[in-house]
Amino acid sequence: MGQQPPDFTLVTAAGESRRLSEFRGSPLLLVFHPPGWDPARQAHVDAYNRLIAHLPGVAAARLVSVGGDGPWRSLAFGDDDVSIPVLDGEASAARAFGVEGEAAVFVIDADGLVRWRHVGDPLDDVTLGRSISAAIAPVSARGQWSRREFVATVLGAAITLTLEPKFARAERAAAVMTSTARDVTLNVNGRDVALTLEPRVTLLDALREYAALTGTKKGCDHGQCGACTVHVDGRRTLSCLTLAMMQQGKRITTIEGLAEGDELHPMQQAFITHDGFQCGYCTSGQIMSATAMLAEPWGPNDDDVREAMSGNICRCGAYVGIVAAIQDVRQRRASQ
Repeated sequence: MGQQPPDFTLVTAAGESRRLSEFRGSPLLLVFHPPGWDPARQAHVDAYNRLIAHLPGVAAARLVSVGGDGPWRSLAFGDDDVSIPVLDGEASAARAFGVEGEAAVFVIDADGLVRWRHVGDPLDDVTLGRSISAAIAPVSARGQWSRREFVATVLGAAITLTLEPKFARAERAAAVMTSTARDVTLNVNGRDVALTLEPRVTLLDALREYAALTGTKKGCDHGQCGACTVHVDGRRTLSCLTLAMMQQGKRITTIEGLAEGDELHPMQQAFITHDGFQCGYCTSGQIMSATAMLAEPWGPNDDDVREAMSGNICRCGAYVGIVAAIQDVRQRRASQ
């Protein structure tokens, strides 16, 4: 730290060309980020305030908002406003700073020296808090650490918590995936869906990200919660643990395929009647598991239903309604 950064020309949001050295006299942030990044995101404000809590012996007002257009950003606190330039790093600057292909944040003080930096994967709040404390400990070249330099450093750390790491590498990885992608046709809800997938894509991601069938939910992504349950050839299947490529020629049914037009499936209607859900996130998996269970040899009691549905977790705790809904459908079928 305390090094002189390479100088370069940047183009501001207003189309004005300025050299990095022209910003001397004010601490600033230089951010190398993915496309579409916005320095005024609420996530940066929340991360800033979390970091403040991890800095021992530091009294600082809570950040309320980040606003302004162009390179100068206005930070509103509970007691006053602080303006700090937040500059977008360009490709040529990334090469000069040695961070090409990485998400990175540099805090440059009013003397034009690098006071804090982070490159690559974001760290957690505690680790970044320690990093900031280490940066604040030495005094600046002028013999003090100004409020604006402190705010710039903490804001820079907050930004690293929300930046997508290694965004350029991710783009290159996507290009590699495209080169290995294969055409696949899946029979979903009675119709063939032609997709181009990389061999490692799960059935869950194929349905949600490629076929736009988002009723199937991604919960734990480890086969432990059951939110991603679908039917494959009539059997309940955890789609997060199933490769899409291996499902060609099989009948796949998702929650979108249960109803007959505007008429709900009896299990869907029973979940409504018996309040078998609260937040609803797990409900599609619960219903898919319950409908497949009807064709399985389980006993008639409530405890048998609980055992049969033990692979589907409801964190809201709507199990009483779920069991009642399933038993209602089972009894109606038995009486027919």
